[in-house]
Amino acid sequence: MKKRLITIISLLLSAAFGLGVFAGCELVQADNRKDMEQVVAEVNIGNDTDSLNAMFGTIFGSDYELSSDVTDSLSEIVTTENIYKRDLVAYFINYGYSLVSSGSYTYAQVFEMLMNDLLSRKVLVQYAMIYYLSEGEVVVDRDSLSAEVLADLGAYGFSEVAGTDGILVKSGLTVEGFLAEKNAEGGSADAETMRMIGYFLTDEEKDYAEYQLRLMINNTIDAEETAIISSEHDHGSTSDSDRTTPTGANATDENYYPQDENGEIDYQIYTGSNYDEDLGEYEKVEGSTPVTRRKAYNSFINSLKRNYLKEDSENSADISSLNYYTLELKTLYEQLLYGKFADTLALNAVEGDADTYLSDYNTMLSAQTGSVAEGTSSSFVTTMDGMSDSSFVLYSPSAGYGFVYNVLLPFNTRQTSYLTAFKNSNTTAAYYAERNRMAQYILGSDQRASWFNGATDYSFDAAEAGVGYYDNGGSSYLFFEDSYTQGGTGIERYAGKYPYKGSVKDNGDETYTLIADKIDIDAFLGELNGYLGYVDPSLSLTETSAAGEAFYQKTAADFIVENTQTYDYSQAVYYTGKVQGVDGDPASLLEKGTASYDAISVFNELMFAYSTDTGCLNSYLGYSIAAEGFSTSYVAEFEYAAQQAVAAGAGTVSVVLTDYGWHIIYVSYALPAGEIYENGFVYEDRNKEGTFSYYFYQAQKAADTSDYVEEMQGRVFELLNNDSNVTVFESRYADLSNLG
Repeated sequence: MKKRLITIISLLLSAAFGLGVFAGCELVQADNRKDMEQVVAEVNIGNDTDSLNAMFGTIFGSDYELSSDVTDSLSEIVTTENIYKRDLVAYFINYGYSLVSSGSYTYAQVFEMLMNDLLSRKVLVQYAMIYYLSEGEVVVDRDSLSAEVLADLGAYGFSEVAGTDGILVKSGLTVEGFLAEKNAEGGSADAETMRMIGYFLTDEEKDYAEYQLRLMINNTIDAEETAIISSEHDHGSTSDSDRTTPTGANATDENYYPQDENGEIDYQIYTGSNYDEDLGEYEKVEGSTPVTRRKAYNSFINSLKRNYLKEDSENSADISSLNYYTLELKTLYEQLLYGKFADTLALNAVEGDADTYLSDYNTMLSAQTGSVAEGTSSSFVTTMDGMSDSSFVLYSPSAGYGFVYNVLLPFNTRQTSYLTAFKNSNTTAAYYAERNRMAQYILGSDQRASWFNGATDYSFDAAEAGVGYYDNGGSSYLFFEDSYTQGGTGIERYAGKYPYKGSVKDNGDETYTLIADKIDIDAFLGELNGYLGYVDPSLSLTETSAAGEAFYQKTAADFIVENTQTYDYSQAVYYTGKVQGVDGDPASLLEKGTASYDAISVFNELMFAYSTDTGCLNSYLGYSIAAEGFSTSYVAEFEYAAQQAVAAGAGTVSVVLTDYGWHIIYVSYALPAGEIYENGFVYEDRNKEGTFSYYFYQAQKAADTSDYVEEMQGRVFELLNNDSNVTVFESRYADLSNLG
């Protein structure tokens, strides 16, 4: 799903710690308070009503008119906003310096770009406030909201706008209410601007902004404290090699912020003087003590003082009372409203555009049909390799192509050495027979030890946390708690309820003693069946054929195809089965809540837990497999088993032996012949997450709306950036443009 994660640029925070990038550039007055506090530009788009009305007509249609309440009170609604030299310097540190250092631009060019960007943001924020007041409500494109919010709109006070992709996120906006909020007593001019912008934000968005500010400040102090601790103590180094983690592990919903039982932000800035129980979900850096934290906090405060972001009269013990804190929070509010208006513009880009998306689908289908007809199997497999949530395969030359996950339970080092020696002194057929015999001694084990003792400890005791988990006879330790408790969205295609298979002892010093259980192939298949049923009671693994003990007793003659010089790779197949309940419909393959999605999530997690084949981890749907009759780059036994499994359809499980060990194959996706999606693109399913129509719509829409929003923002700035609305004092930052 397309999600817009607001990029928070902490301008003043960067200014406090980043001025060193100007070393050697003779930034003439960077340490002069009056110089840094100079106003370098002023913005008030209410000064030119003609251009303002023209702009609304350009964006929302020639017949659009601002409400009379807005036009009658425009001078009260819009307040002149200043851009200070410190803002320009801070933005340069964040973004512009890299452009200059790359040699692509001069200082003058970069500062002109940065000034235009800062002006554009001010203009758009004022424009958004006027528009929302005229409309009396805020409506945004649904895809700007997270899956969690969309799943329960009512809980957030939101509602769908019938027949559109719009979500009403705030209503009842009036000029009277806005002015009452603006003119409320207390605080500085920046606090007034915050109240004005905050009128259009939800309470959750305001809390999110404040959480982001606290988080940024803590992160800055953390970095300073880590440096202090490092200088005082030598912690040595670690050679732990971490196992790959699932894509999105411990990534929380972009709008997440920790809340206590009263709905308040459960995260505080740690100064070294507040108590642990008052910090909420803030986690101290390793080795932190109140002394090292106070040193780091004092360093932070001193940086604010050096850069004139804190007055001597202000109480440094309460950071939220500083003018600096208000300035930062105002910046975050502006960015939130800027992003919100972009989401409103995005909605205009796609309304009533079903025919366009149907045409896009048919054009892409026609192109792929012609390409496949002219191509080869290898080129089509290459096309399959590029498949993702935003890159689609719409046509297949035949049935039998598909994707498989692979869990490898390997021969151990001693077994491999023995088999290598045997192979060198016997016929290939005899070797195959001996390899079959040795397979009964293969024992796999949980590979996730580094998720405890690696660079990052991802583990948590699910029993202590009160989180449900599958009882596999091992521990109660799961992983990636944040993914399943903060926002509750989990990890895509990863069930997340299979605990470490073995014993776990917490040593109390941030290390664990682990003893992994050994598991043979039959036990693994039992685990797969049991875990399938735990995650989705409708799922079960049904055996279709199994060699059993006879597999280990095969002879060389069994591997020779009669009257030929070829080998019978079916003799290396130990087991085939089917996950009952998986229908394999390509259109709904990845739709959450379906049997196919649950089965993929189960097998994917077991692959992370047990497989020593790391090449398949974090692949889209596994390895791409060509249809039977076409060669692949895989070893012969795996190729044979995978092609047979894909031909049997999605949900098929096959176990085959190779020189590497047991391969447990799961068919995640089997492509039908011809047009893959029977009903093509279904516009009515565009918002049904996980369906093909959803992903296709998201991919096409992302490109369309991005271009449209950028164009509309450019038009707004172009028409409103005139001498009546915008004043730029170039002489006040000429020293910056002339650097270098």
